[in-house]
Amino acid sequence: MPLLDVKNLSVNFNTLEGTVRAVQGVSFSLKKREIIGIVGESGCGKSVTVRSILRLIPMPPGEISEGRIMFNGENLLALDQKRLRGIRGSNISMIFQEPMTSLNPVFTIGNQISETFKVHQKMNKQRARKATINILEKVSIPSPEKRFEEYPHQLSGGMRQRVMIAIALACQPKLLIADEPTTALDMTVQAQILDLMLQLSDQFDTSILLITHDLGIVAQTASKVIVMYAGKIIETGSVSSIFKHPFHPYTIGLIKSLPRMGLRSQYGKKPLHEIPGIVPSMNENISGCWFAPRCDQSMDICRKVAPLQKYIDSDHSVSCWLFN
Repeated sequence: MPLLDVKNLSVNFNTLEGTVRAVQGVSFSLKKREIIGIVGESGCGKSVTVRSILRLIPMPPGEISEGRIMFNGENLLALDQKRLRGIRGSNISMIFQEPMTSLNPVFTIGNQISETFKVHQKMNKQRARKATINILEKVSIPSPEKRFEEYPHQLSGGMRQRVMIAIALACQPKLLIADEPTTALDMTVQAQILDLMLQLSDQFDTSILLITHDLGIVAQTASKVIVMYAGKIIETGSVSSIFKHPFHPYTIGLIKSLPRMGLRSQYGKKPLHEIPGIVPSMNENISGCWFAPRCDQSMDICRKVAPLQKYIDSDHSVSCWLFN
């Protein structure tokens, strides 16, 4: 049985401009100790999908209109708030995209981490302090006793991200959701954070859902890739399968957009590849493939009927009329 099983998840937002269909019929599963990368441009529904798992979608205006989210045999969408609070932070943790806005500026780092131990493991103040210092050491923060008393603004971006990881892993969760965990970090710190997440995953037997727009990060860390576009999964498969033989024109475009050694910039002979156009507004009423207006291989049927999911092999599927 998979650790996490998402079936036909649909999430809408009711706005003054109409209903925004942010997630449309998303289904996937995650095994124990598995790392899955969810990729796509900004606005494709990645963050809304994973926030729905913890029911962090503001309601209203948000609404989980359809679907089921099974975690360890429990349907998260059917739980009351008390049971859900017991799962958040304890069994499922999340690293949010921007640590400076996720950490509370008026509380010390130690206070914010130790709260997790007090709430979920019922530790007293002394035991929580000791456990906090220990987890700060595990995420490679120097002088943890000193950092315990410091505030978020006193730390660098990389250190704040390590604190977010420490909070997420404090109770050794079964599932870690990492939403753009390396955004705004330089390449050196980015590599350190990714290595740290992999080490701690091995240490705590934690499964990871990694949300990013960077396929290079997924190639380094994940075993499986989910490609999302306009709130739908358009291609999924193992990392080796997706990178060696991508099928969907959108996936091909994402991979071509990756900078490569020896590839010249726009000032040289070979400009970096870009996908024309932008992600459509999610309140539009499009009957066919949502990528068709940007696709250089689109056909008449692409603009009329949405493609079905087609399995190329046992672990690689694509939703595209070129393969149906």
